[in-house]
Formats: sequence, C-alpha cells, structure tokens
Amino acid sequence: MSKTNLQSGRDRELQEMAEQYETAKTENRNIYLDADDLADLADWYAVHHKYNLAAEIVDYGLRIHPDNTALLVEQAYLFLDNRQKKRAWEIVSQITEDSSEVKVLKASLLLGDGREAEAEEILDSIEDKDDLANIVDVAYMYIDAGTPEKASAWLAYGLKKYAENEAYLAVTGDYYSAQGLFDKAAFYFNKLIDKNPYSPLYWFGLARCYFEQQMFDKAIEACDYATVADDEFADAYLMKGHAFYQLGNEESAMENYLLAEKYHLVSPGFINTFIGLTKVSKGEWEEGYEHLEKAIIANETHDFSLPALYANAALCLYKMGKKRKAHLYCQKANDLSPEEVDPYLIEGRIYMEEGEYEKGVKKWGKALKYAPYADTWHEIGLYSMEIGLLNYAQLAFERVKEMEPDFNGINEKLTTLYILLKDKDNFMKYNQLCEHPFKLEELERVEQMLQEDQDELAAVVKSIFKALQ
Repeated sequence: MSKTNLQSGRDRELQEMAEQYETAKTENRNIYLDADDLADLADWYAVHHKYNLAAEIVDYGLRIHPDNTALLVEQAYLFLDNRQKKRAWEIVSQITEDSSEVKVLKASLLLGDGREAEAEEILDSIEDKDDLANIVDVAYMYIDAGTPEKASAWLAYGLKKYAENEAYLAVTGDYYSAQGLFDKAAFYFNKLIDKNPYSPLYWFGLARCYFEQQMFDKAIEACDYATVADDEFADAYLMKGHAFYQLGNEESAMENYLLAEKYHLVSPGFINTFIGLTKVSKGEWEEGYEHLEKAIIANETHDFSLPALYANAALCLYKMGKKRKAHLYCQKANDLSPEEVDPYLIEGRIYMEEGEYEKGVKKWGKALKYAPYADTWHEIGLYSMEIGLLNYAQLAFERVKEMEPDFNGINEKLTTLYILLKDKDNFMKYNQLCEHPFKLEELERVEQMLQEDQDELAAVVKSIFKALQ
C-alpha cells in the first residue's frame, strides 16, 4: 500500500465509503465510485489488514475503470505487501503512464531488490518534489525500507508550505518514530490529535511512542481512545495485548489478542503461541506443550519463529520426561534454521539439566557463534541460575556486564548471584549500583528463605528478582 492515507484526515470519509460498499455488496447491488476513491478505499482496507477486501476493491475498480493508473499502482502495492514482488513488477509493466506515483512505486521495488542507485535516479526525475503527495509517498517509502533518515530531504521540501497539514504532520511523526525519537514523534501525534481527536490512527501513533518508551499504562490508554474511535481497529488491540503482557496482566493481554484475532490481524497460531509460551514461563509444561504443538501444526507465519516453537516444545517434552523426543524436536529446529539461536540455548539447557555439561557448553557455544552478543550471554546466565549452576551464571553475567555495563537489570542479576554465592565484596559492589538496593531487613528475609528452601533455588531466585524490581 502507498500509505498516502495512512494517517490523513480522510480516514472517516473512507470508513463511511467502506460501509456503503459492504452494504451494497450484502444487498447484491453495485455502487459507482471513481477510480481515485476506489484506490484510496483499497488502501484503507489494507491499512486495516483486510487484504481480501482490498484486492476485491481493486479488481472491482479495474472492471469499471480498465487500466487506471491509480488502481494498478494500488494493486502492485498489495502484491508487494504480500511479498509477491514478481507479480508487482508484472503490474508495473502494464502501466503506461509515467506519473510521480508510478515513479515512487518503481523506486520502492528497486530498493527492495537492493538497486538503490537506480531508485535514487528515478526519484531525482520527479519534477514536483514539493508536492505533498510526492513528499508523503517518498517519505513512507524510505520509512518502510528501514532507512527513515533518507526521508529528511524530502520532508524539508514541504516544511514551510505544509507545516500544519495533517498528512505532513503524520508522516513527520512516523519519521521520528522510525528513528527511535519517540518524544519528538509524540509531539506530532499530540498535535494531530488536537486537530482531529477522533482519528484512531493518530491515537495509535501516540500509543506506539508510549509503548516503545515502556510507558505501558499510557500506551493502553491511547489504544483505548483508538478503539473508541474505531472498535475494529485491530492494531490497537494487539498493542494493548502486548502492553498488558509487559505489565504481567496475562488475562487482559489474552482478551485483547483474541480481539486482534477477531479482526484478522493475528492468527489462531499466534494465540496458541502466546498461551504456550506463557505456560512455559510458569513451568506448566504439559499445557505449554499442547498449545505449542497446535501452533506448530498450524504452520502459519508467526512473530515467534517455527524453530523457536520447536525448541520451547522440546523443553516441555524434556520436563515431561520425554527426553528422546525433546532432542528430536531440537534437531528439527536446527534443521529448519541452522543459525537460529534459541534452539541451541534451550538444548544447551536441557543437556546441562541432564548433567551432560560438555554437550551443553557446546550448544551454548554455537549460540554465541551465531549471536555473540550480551543478550545471548544474558540468556545463558538466566538458564544457569534457574538450574543452580551458579559458576556458569557468574561467568555469563560478568560477561554481560563487561560487554554492556548498562544492560537492563544486570546489576540486579549480579547482586542476586553474589547473595547466593555468599560473596560479600561482590554483593556490596553491585548492590550499590542497583536502582533499588537491598536493605538489611530484606537481606535477613532472603537468608531465611535460603535456609528453608535449599532445594528450591528457582523459587528463591524469582523472589529475589521480584524484590529488586
């Protein structure tokens, strides 16, 4: 999709147009819309993840307006969104007009093929660089390509002329958001909300800014406003689900994920993945395996990769006493994606729990080969802590501290570790670096827990982590 109307003031008009179209379809009658309206309506459906309806609108439009450029451009974007790049190029070959929107489409396809110089040459040939539609289209092209900084020159063309225009403000907000400048992005989305407080897209843009800054309560509130404006706005339900999950409210997260599924944004496979991983995190292995197996069988596209699903299912199987099948699942994960890190981390953990330390270290070594980062060492440290291998945890967490001194929560992890190792000097060293250091009465409570539950190290560790949060 071109995204020209992604956050424009025309959203309400297009929503009404969609209702008219769907009513006419239900009553088995046709309605006439001009080609530009149909192209914009198809784009609106695509934004709302109703890709079948978007494609249907384009086909309907091309029957009424054969070879119309706007509709062909929209059709090409739909193929591009569905990763059917060859079909998109085929549509481009049918377009005889050499308008600016066609040039931007060609540039998008060339960028996707890694032909950056050719794309830039086409964009340079656009004459009306200060035209708002061209500015918005090119800026979103760069944002979608993962190079938002390149949009700055095009945004500069319209700064004086369109500074208060909704479409210009919206793409500027997305431009800053794509670069991680969320305070600046929030400024623009708040400005847009002042202009149009009933736009679900503006509220969702603001929610994204809050979510990325881990202001989850504010993200939920902004999503609530988005769904008041449009109760079928699936993206807002999905983000609310993620925010509730981050806050530890799994029940509310699930409610919102199910609404996102209802409005066709996520699949049943996603829901089973979420439930399965939640069960795994709680040590509810049989239920976790049941849902992960359903997600694997669904064989759909997941935010969570299929090899990682196999690996987590393998952990469940191991905990259920099905060791041979657990290792077979790990092998399946490795066969599917030899460079995927999670399967090596999890199989390494399984070997460590079995007492096969050499095999476990080799698996963790492979994980570090493909992802030699602090995050990988951190996972190894967490697994080691959970199964009571404190020396391995010490090595891993100290490595994290060395690589990224400000790694989130690392001082708390090391403080916890050195309590368990009864290393007073290192405990004091890291405790003073914690955001909320341990107090004497808390240490006495932890000491009592350790004396009472020597065999329940995982429970003790979780309690300590909670106390440090």
